[in-house]
Amino acid sequence: MRIHTPLMDIKDQLLIFLAEGYAILSHAFTDRHNQGISVIANVWTTNIVDYLNTTFPTQKEAGQFLWTTHLSFNYGDMDDALQNVVNATSTRVKVLESILSQLEAFYQFEPESPRLFIQIIDSFSKVRSINYEQVKPFLQNGFLDIPEEEVKRAFLEIIGQSYVLTDWGGETEDVYTSFLILNGERLQTSIIFKGSGTVKSSRETHGGQLGKNGDQLERMMRTPTSKLYIVQSVKPIAQDIVNTFDAFVFKQRANGNNCYYCIIDGQETAMLLYAYGFLKEPVASR
Repeated sequence: MRIHTPLMDIKDQLLIFLAEGYAILSHAFTDRHNQGISVIANVWTTNIVDYLNTTFPTQKEAGQFLWTTHLSFNYGDMDDALQNVVNATSTRVKVLESILSQLEAFYQFEPESPRLFIQIIDSFSKVRSINYEQVKPFLQNGFLDIPEEEVKRAFLEIIGQSYVLTDWGGETEDVYTSFLILNGERLQTSIIFKGSGTVKSSRETHGGQLGKNGDQLERMMRTPTSKLYIVQSVKPIAQDIVNTFDAFVFKQRANGNNCYYCIIDGQETAMLLYAYGFLKEPVASR
């Protein structure tokens, strides 16, 4: 199941709650007749239940926290009511530690950075097991000599889209699709492809090489309905594209579109195509 909060934010908050719980136990054992500790523990419990209910998609965690049975230990000269607080708090601290340790086993989380790498995208999951040595024979100093149309068709087959639209000069993106999956959900995505057919003399792909007038990235970012924007090239990607992409996505997010971007260069293109069986022998030997 998916949680619309970054993993690190949840971990940080749970650690804060744990620290507060241990502080309550420390105060209880230091001042064994202080009834004010019961009030503090009640506030702590209420705050945690509210957080768990608003953060997690079901009431499982809040239910575990509230209703896990605690053992009744006797602490000698400690007030009876305070002993109940200590026993309940001790159990709830252990439940919080269990929730914290199992977060990634049960849930998927909102990415923390606006820039995504291909390994995090569900539709490209097979690439996670591929390394550079496996695709090195296909590359020439980071360049994968494959036509754009061939790369595009492979991408669309990988994400499960059965049709390929014809390019035209005024398009904002080469592919506009809802078939790509991130965190278990389909995501409206805009993609620009850059194949080996043009500007072979340039070692890197620059922003000015995207589109007939060099403004395709800017035009693609005018599509506010997309949640993910991708630029793919069969060559290394120049820093100017990274900087421009980051600025455009920052602006989109400031306007309320919580979107992401992904840059796929020649090496990553080779890894992706290899992972899904589209590269079977080095390009030079074809």
